[in-house]
Amino acid sequence: MDPSNKSNDNDDGEDNLETIMKRYFMPPKTIQYMRWGQAFMIFILFGLMLVGISFAYIYANFTDYQNRISVITNAYLFGENPQAKFEQYMRNSQSEIISSVMNDIKSSAMNLETVNARMDSNASRLTNKVQTEIPKKYAESNSLGISIQKNIAKLRDTISKLGGSFVLSNYIKDGAINTVKAPASS
Repeated sequence: MDPSNKSNDNDDGEDNLETIMKRYFMPPKTIQYMRWGQAFMIFILFGLMLVGISFAYIYANFTDYQNRISVITNAYLFGENPQAKFEQYMRNSQSEIISSVMNDIKSSAMNLETVNARMDSNASRLTNKVQTEIPKKYAESNSLGISIQKNIAKLRDTISKLGGSFVLSNYIKDGAINTVKAPASS
């Protein structure tokens, strides 16, 4: 056996081993993918940092965020009892609802007082108007009634005078006819 052949066989075995390793165990050269991998890693780290800062901010200002359901359900993350925080939230909600209803009732009562005052002023204005205008209108209508009664009395007098004149004219006419006929009949 030739030593050069031995190294050649060995090289073939090494080449085969090297090609097998490259083919099956070593990833291909993906420089473009490697850059995207770094970008994804930065995005993930910034996302985690944002979540951490948000968590720290909410933890530091828990009293400002304690009435949010998403914070109440995860209150154990901030060292609080979720059940107790939810009960406190319900009490606060009830208090807010009751106070808003009471404010609505107070404003409605004030509105009713305003409407009542307006109605009172309208009623007093109407009362004053009635007290001043009704006697005036009564006097006008009364004087109109009196003038109508006077005109009816004058009309009745005129009709009775006409009737009297008619009766007198008939009497005179009948008398004249009777006196004229009376000598002729004798």
